[in-house]
Amino acid sequence: MPQNTRESVWAISAASIPFYRDGIASGKEEGSKWVQVDGMLDHVSVSIAGTVWAVMHDKIYYRGGVTPNNELGSSWNPIQHDFSVALLEAGGGCVWACSRNNTLHVRTGMTHGQQSSNITARIGESWAEVTCPSSGITDMALTAQDDLFVLTDDNKLFKRDGCTQSCPEGVNWSKVAQPRLGGGGFLGLRATHQVVRIAGGLQFLWAVTDSQEVWRAPYGGVITENSWQRIPGQKMTYVCPSMCDQEITWGINNHDHIFVRTSPQVGRYEWLRQGTIIFRSVSVGVQSNYAMPSEQKQSNAALARSLSANNGIEVDKSKELKVTDMPFKMEECGEMSGELLNALVIPVLNREEILQRFNYDFSTEEEILNNGVR
Repeated sequence: MPQNTRESVWAISAASIPFYRDGIASGKEEGSKWVQVDGMLDHVSVSIAGTVWAVMHDKIYYRGGVTPNNELGSSWNPIQHDFSVALLEAGGGCVWACSRNNTLHVRTGMTHGQQSSNITARIGESWAEVTCPSSGITDMALTAQDDLFVLTDDNKLFKRDGCTQSCPEGVNWSKVAQPRLGGGGFLGLRATHQVVRIAGGLQFLWAVTDSQEVWRAPYGGVITENSWQRIPGQKMTYVCPSMCDQEITWGINNHDHIFVRTSPQVGRYEWLRQGTIIFRSVSVGVQSNYAMPSEQKQSNAALARSLSANNGIEVDKSKELKVTDMPFKMEECGEMSGELLNALVIPVLNREEILQRFNYDFSTEEEILNNGVR
C-alpha cells in the first residue's frame, strides 16, 4: 500500500443520490460529514488506485477529475461496454462486472494498484469475458490484492485463481469454504442460514448471512470452515471493509442506517452510526498521496471549488447539530423543523430498547470465541 494513504468512502442513499465522506484522516477514520455529489446512481465502487466507478441504469461510468486536491472529481464519464450491468466491483487495480445474463467481464489494460495520470492506466482499454462457475452470480468481491470471490445462486463460494496484471481474467475457479452455519455447527444455527453478501478487504474476506451476522476469514491462504470468525455487535445487511486498515469496516443495517466499525478505545472495536441519511450501499477505496498538513489550506480551497461546481452541500458550522451519546451520533445538518428533528433524534436507550430497535448483539469477542454464546 502506498505511503500517506487514507480511505475514500462513497455511498448511495435510498434515493439513489451519491455521497462522499469528508474529513477522514488518521485518528478520525469515521470522517466528519457526508457531502452530496451530482448524479443519480445505482451503485458505486472505489478502487485502491483512487478511481471511482459507478453504475447508472445498467451503464458503467468513472468519475473524472478526481485528484488528491479534488476528491469529489468533476463529472461522470461513460465506459463503453456491450452488456447490461448487474454487479460491478473495483479492487486493487482491476474492475469486474457481472451482466444481467450472468456473464462475467474483467477490465483489461489497467495498471494494478497504482495511481497514474494516464487515463488508460486508470480505466483500462476493453472488456474480456470470463466463464462463470455457476448459472448465476448473486454477489462478488475484490480484495486489496485483486483476488476475485463470487457467491453463486446455489449458495456456493468461489475464488478466481491466477489473476495477474498480464492475465487479469485468471485461469480457473476454486471452491472456498463458508462459515459453518448449518445445523450441528459450533453455534447451533438453523440449517436455513446462509451467506448472502461478501466483501473484500485488506487482509480478510467478509461475509453477511441472511440472519444479518457478520463474519470474516483471512484470504492469504486456504480458507476453511474454521478460518471464519463472527464479528460481534450491530447486525448488518451490507458491509464494505477498509483497504487501509484490516479492522475498520463500514456497514448498513436492516434499517438502512450506516455505521463504521472503528476503535474509539484502544483494543476495542465498536459499530458507530454515522449520520442520519438512509443509505443502501457503501464503498471504501483509497485516496493515496494526499496533501500533507502544509498543503491542507490549498486542498480545502480546491475541495470547496469542487463542491460549488458540482452543486455539493456545504454546511454552515453555526448550524451544526451533534448527539455524541451512544448508540449513535448526528452530524452537521441545516435547519430543520421540530417535527423532523424529533423523528430523527432517538434518545439514549437502555439495553432492552436497543435490542428491540436496532437488533443489537451484545456478545463480546471472548463470549463468542471461548463460550460459543450468540
